[in-house]
Amino acid sequence: MANLVNDLKNSPIKKHVVTSIEYDCKSEKDQEEIYSEVYSILENHLEEFAKITYELEGDNKVKVEVIE
Repeated sequence: MANLVNDLKNSPIKKHVVTSIEYDCKSEKDQEEIYSEVYSILENHLEEFAKITYELEGDNKVKVEVIE
């Protein structure tokens, strides 16, 4: 699967790459850990992406989406 994604990313046509990760958090501590990671990315890698979102969803899920 990774090779397919790399092939698509290497296309010379203008594109936006979107990565979406959904975490199953068992506790608020898990949610805070993910939030801390997102915050760290914002502090240290701001120039590497166009947009990042952090969403708390139902059923103890956290969704993080990054657009390169």
